Amino acid sequence: MKHATLYLHIPYCKQACHYCDFHFSTVRSTENEVVERMLRELAEGQHTWSEYEFTSLYFGGGTPSIVAPELLERFITLSSTFYALREDAEITLEANPDDITPERLVQWHSIGINRLSVGLQSFHDGELAMMNRAHHASHSLQCLQWISESPIENYTVDLMYGMPGSTVESWQEQLLTLASFRPPHLSCYALTVEEKTVFHHQVKTGKISLPADDVILKQFEVLDHWANAHGYAHYELSNFAQPGKHSRHNSHYWTGAPYLGIGPGAHSFDGTRRWWNISNNALYAKGAKPTEELLSPQDLLHERLMVRLRTAAGFSWDNDFPDELGRAERVVLEQEVARSVAQGELVSKDGGFAIPVARWMESDRIIAQLFLD
Repeated sequence: MKHATLYLHIPYCKQACHYCDFHFSTVRSTENEVVERMLRELAEGQHTWSEYEFTSLYFGGGTPSIVAPELLERFITLSSTFYALREDAEITLEANPDDITPERLVQWHSIGINRLSVGLQSFHDGELAMMNRAHHASHSLQCLQWISESPIENYTVDLMYGMPGSTVESWQEQLLTLASFRPPHLSCYALTVEEKTVFHHQVKTGKISLPADDVILKQFEVLDHWANAHGYAHYELSNFAQPGKHSRHNSHYWTGAPYLGIGPGAHSFDGTRRWWNISNNALYAKGAKPTEELLSPQDLLHERLMVRLRTAAGFSWDNDFPDELGRAERVVLEQEVARSVAQGELVSKDGGFAIPVARWMESDRIIAQLFLD
């Protein structure tokens, strides 16, 4: 049976974070209509995806931890009814520290949540205020303690480096705090200032400024060294796992395998075709049709290069090069790979090639050089 993953987008937040460009709303007046449309969308996809076994279910957003556990349970129940959701499926809930309580942790576990993605972002109150996060550093410390005492044993923590005003030393302080909890999994991202965000306006107007590139690179190097010293495998540009704790859901994306997305703004992919829902809650609830595109073999190659070369596993000639492309295209790519290997930007690896970890922060540039014209 072919494998797929299921993503459910809950598009509501308490307040708008200044760096976020995901689809969300701080107004919940459309919630009932959006939920009903999501339930219908779940039911409508069951026949199309009948040949797939779903290995994971992921509640993202937005902030799915703000909705009632009963609603999450309903989604889980219907997902296992309509789809072949594996008995040991990884079921992840994105949760903000201010939504986490001992009682909620027990409730979430009782309905089937077996993994949390905790959006800490920072242990520094100044950075949290700059981001317009709804929690304080004290919430982060408390929620990590509660999680460690809860029945949910698998969780990941999000932290951001490259923040305005941050230094190598301030980032080391964050990692020192994290070390006392040793979460099973980490997602540590360099801040990317996206257009149409508050941060973008503040950078453009000079209200805030980002650290120099060499500082951000040093923060990445410190992170990589710290993770290795503390038993984490650095298996993707921004992801680190203790043994056996790799994210099943995200790892599925990085292989270029199919996935189904439910909810406003959610994306789906069946191997050759991608479609996505409108990023508007009211129009989504009224049944707006998704937009779709058919990917060419060259598009598929470029996408596989983009996701595979951000992982430690890298790109495999046998598994990742599209069968539909011919010998001529492969020769062109082989020549580009050989040139990049000679320059130290790539290394040969297990029937394929990879970007060395020390060059991962240059991955966008290195990957773009491999694209076919």
